[in-house]
Amino acid sequence: MIARSILVGVALLSLSAAAHAASAQTPKDALWNSYHLTQLPSEIQRAVAAQCPAGPIAGHYFATYTPSTIVLHFEYLGCRNGPAAVCRDGQCLRQVYRDVGGHYRLERSFFAAAYQ
Repeated sequence: MIARSILVGVALLSLSAAAHAASAQTPKDALWNSYHLTQLPSEIQRAVAAQCPAGPIAGHYFATYTPSTIVLHFEYLGCRNGPAAVCRDGQCLRQVYRDVGGHYRLERSFFAAAYQ
């Protein structure tokens, strides 16, 4: 009887740990929100805000980073009042910003196939 109680207790602890591990892997923030933008340098935030005067929101992969560049993937940009007008015919705007003396400057803009 005691062995059965211990076995049930261990099984319940294992299930609880597995459920906790699964929940730890889910994103903690909403897919579309403005937090993804607040992590960008202020000069990039201003440029993105110009695309959406009503207020931009961004997906998880809107910005990708290397040590000296930030690439913006505009298929992951939305506006609070509707979609951002930065995609056409399956191509979406990309912008590459490079760190120049502690400030990010637009290096190039181009259209590329949208990631989906």
